[in-house]
Amino acid sequence: MNEARPPPPEQEAVPTGWLLRIGGAALATLAAACVVAWGLWVAWRPASENPPPKTLGAWEVGRVNQAPFTLDGRADALRAEQRARLAGYGWVDADAGIIHQPIDVAIQQLLSEAGAEGAR
Repeated sequence: MNEARPPPPEQEAVPTGWLLRIGGAALATLAAACVVAWGLWVAWRPASENPPPKTLGAWEVGRVNQAPFTLDGRADALRAEQRARLAGYGWVDADAGIIHQPIDVAIQQLLSEAGAEGAR
């Protein structure tokens, strides 16, 4: 029973020094590239990238020209114009004979016409 055993496999030696040198060189190259990229970004960015902040109440906020809400009266003027149109008389189409009138008057007119037709 004398069997021949194969020799044990050789353990592979990992070249630790070589791997550390390659890894260190890669990290150093990456760090140098980051420093160069940051330097170029600082050198070439425009000076107007970050303008100084505007004062409160200014008409221009950031890069958008806008009025403060308390000073803007366009909504009130539009609402007054719409209410005047709803409460008054006027022509919609003069050629076709179409007018606009207040809603209360129109309702009363329709009710009186319906009452007159119903009485017939």
